Amino acid sequence: MATAGGPEDLGITLPPPEIAELAEAARQYVLTAVGTELDYSPETLPLLDHYLRGAGENVRERPELAELLARSVGAYFGEVVRLALPSFWRLPSSDARDWQVCLEQVFLAFNPTAFAWDALFESADHDGPSSELVLDREDREALEQRLAALPPVSESEYWLLSTRFEVIEMAADQARLGLARAGLSRVEYGPADYEPAVVPIGQA
Repeated sequence: MATAGGPEDLGITLPPPEIAELAEAARQYVLTAVGTELDYSPETLPLLDHYLRGAGENVRERPELAELLARSVGAYFGEVVRLALPSFWRLPSSDARDWQVCLEQVFLAFNPTAFAWDALFESADHDGPSSELVLDREDREALEQRLAALPPVSESEYWLLSTRFEVIEMAADQARLGLARAGLSRVEYGPADYEPAVVPIGQA
């Protein structure tokens, strides 16, 4: 059963059951470790980052823990994004490597568990999925230029979920600017719009 503070308490559409269960597991991990309950707000991501620093040390000693922890933390992170930005989960299979959070008002998708893998290992060199954002080419190029103009962040900051959330927000904003330049004030993207953007693992 979900604890107080979950999306259902906010009158918001619930995620798929497997995502809800995993996200609640992540909340319990953090509550047990640091004594604070996460509430699905972006402001809780630094606390989750703090938890992951310690968990990352355990995972490096026991790699078998990485998959479950990344799935749980990724589910929580995906829910934070889904509640902050209009979006939905796309689960084409039971394999978390295929999962995506897809935005509804701009064309932008990502695998939340991939960001959790990156944060755990403080690197993209791991056995998890790619954390590359799915964006239109022009939006991606504009985002890269925008990020390059920002002050550099440290290696440890780069992998934080709180940092990644800011990048997703920036990417969504860039995509909105692209729509505005095209004269489109309101667009709704659904699951079918993301089908062509999904490249099966091993075929990239």
